[in-house]
Amino acid sequence: MNISFSSDSFNFLRIHFEKYHYTDNRKGSPMNYIACMLKGRAEIISNHRTLRIKEGDIFFIPVNLPYESYWYGDDEIEFLSYGFSNTEAKEKLNFNLQVIECDKELKNQILKIPTEGNSLSCETLSLFYGALAKIIPYLRQSQPVSKKDEIVRSAKKYIRSHTDCSVAEVAQSLFISEPYLYMLFKEKAGCTPNDYRLKAKCKKGIEYLLTTDKTVEEISALIGLSSASHFRRILKSHTGLTPKEVRKNSGF
Repeated sequence: MNISFSSDSFNFLRIHFEKYHYTDNRKGSPMNYIACMLKGRAEIISNHRTLRIKEGDIFFIPVNLPYESYWYGDDEIEFLSYGFSNTEAKEKLNFNLQVIECDKELKNQILKIPTEGNSLSCETLSLFYGALAKIIPYLRQSQPVSKKDEIVRSAKKYIRSHTDCSVAEVAQSLFISEPYLYMLFKEKAGCTPNDYRLKAKCKKGIEYLLTTDKTVEEISALIGLSSASHFRRILKSHTGLTPKEVRKNSGF
């Protein structure tokens, strides 16, 4: 006999998007999530880090984490999402946003967990907890934020709020030198402040594409780019999509 129950503590889903999707969870993640990227790629941005996810990755999003996520695919985006509230187990789940570097056997075990929404069978719950017990040793605990991380976090926040700023202005706002800011970005973010500023402009442009009917030329001027062709070029570089494709895939 199959026994199932409904619960607000779990939500196991197979999720599909077409080519591009944006999710705003700046109010905080409602659950912990263990997920597996089946098709496409993603970028999850929180206050303290940016997580880049590729096809085949298993990743973890902690409950209450404020973040924005950008999902990209050449054709289709598909991933498995296992949402669960904090357990009452002895092990407290206090972990970072992260890709889980688990072995192939554990990855296959995760892939076998059915996606039944929030109406779960006992068998599904048993499979999930069996996998969770093996996942926990792979997860990295949350660590205090270092001074360098805090500087880069503050710099990114300033750039997102002032996308037309110069690197000198960012450094001045943080009372540090430009060379030191460049060094920290290369060390902690893997890019330059100018690269990050272009990404911020690109994301602001995407928001205009998704929420207004402004032309590409108008949006380019609003985000401080020299021309519509420049916007198209950086959008294609960062997302693989044209402005027209972004709007088409959003249903605008």
